[in-house]
Amino acid sequence: MKKVLLATSALFLTAGVASAELTFSGTAGAGIFKQGKIAAKAATTTSGSFTYVDVSNSNAVVTKADGSAAVTLGTGDVVLKGTNGTAATTGTKAADHYSVYSGIDIDIKASTTTDNGMTISAGTDMGAGSLLDAGDRELDAQGGTLSAPEVKIAYNGVTVELESEGVQDYYNGDHSNYDIGISGAMGALSYGLAIETNRNEGVDTGYDSDWSAKLSYSAAGVTATVVTNEINGAEDNTSVSASYTMGAMTITAANNNMGAAKDIAKLTVAYTAGPATITVAAANDKDHAANTNKSKRGSYDLTVKYVTGAYTINATTNESDAWNANVAYDLGGGATMTVGADSTDTSFAGVSFAF
Repeated sequence: MKKVLLATSALFLTAGVASAELTFSGTAGAGIFKQGKIAAKAATTTSGSFTYVDVSNSNAVVTKADGSAAVTLGTGDVVLKGTNGTAATTGTKAADHYSVYSGIDIDIKASTTTDNGMTISAGTDMGAGSLLDAGDRELDAQGGTLSAPEVKIAYNGVTVELESEGVQDYYNGDHSNYDIGISGAMGALSYGLAIETNRNEGVDTGYDSDWSAKLSYSAAGVTATVVTNEINGAEDNTSVSASYTMGAMTITAANNNMGAAKDIAKLTVAYTAGPATITVAAANDKDHAANTNKSKRGSYDLTVKYVTGAYTINATTNESDAWNANVAYDLGGGATMTVGADSTDTSFAGVSFAF
């Protein structure tokens, strides 16, 4: 009955537009979740001669020397240069009980193809409650109203994406403050460009950027990639990497300039042996300001994924003996049961299904 109603709705919405398509998909789930310990974090200070416009002080331009305490910016303040610090957090102890969660996320996509072969699509989503993110061991709240749509226009191998403050950066995906995206490929070369129409609308405080770009080339098992985020008034964020695949093994070497901070180099080796994939990654960040691990050694991660029958097992550990593991069981019909735990005493069990 539900499928009939959806089909009827789609037919009604697309009446008179013979070439248009409307699709519904999503995920629903429920289970139990216990939050583990959240570690306290020390405060960080400003860097790059942090400068901003203080609108509450007649738009005065204020500059803080490197090492100054983090600044609490007011509504309308504009960052001109440098990076703001962050306040200290006290952390929390692990919860002493499980909580029940349930949620649903519905994705809606409409698309059409013009007479000359151009494809235009618009996608949005809505939801309710919370869904389990087993990889990050957390619950993700689902928005209760339709999100701003992501519109894509594709033609002759080039895709243009339009979404105010919704186009992700290419550097690390954490700064989603771009409005226009352009991507495509020419033979072995692929490219991407994200453009911000108003840098003062950046999502991250102290991170004003006009554009982000990616260039990648693949040939004979080797893939070389350069990604960068332009930073207003400071050194750009740039990462260069190269990977090589030899049979069951893939080796990736990367160097990240970390903006104005000291560079970090990282080597990752992934090997697949039958149903198991083992990945080892190590970085030369022993004395780096971004290294917050307890051991004060260079960072490394060991990850194992094992698939057998309907079971998928994932386990990870690192240089600080922080570990996490989860087991997913395919129930069939698009449904999966997942259980997991980590070294902070976070644990969970739940079932989800895709539709």
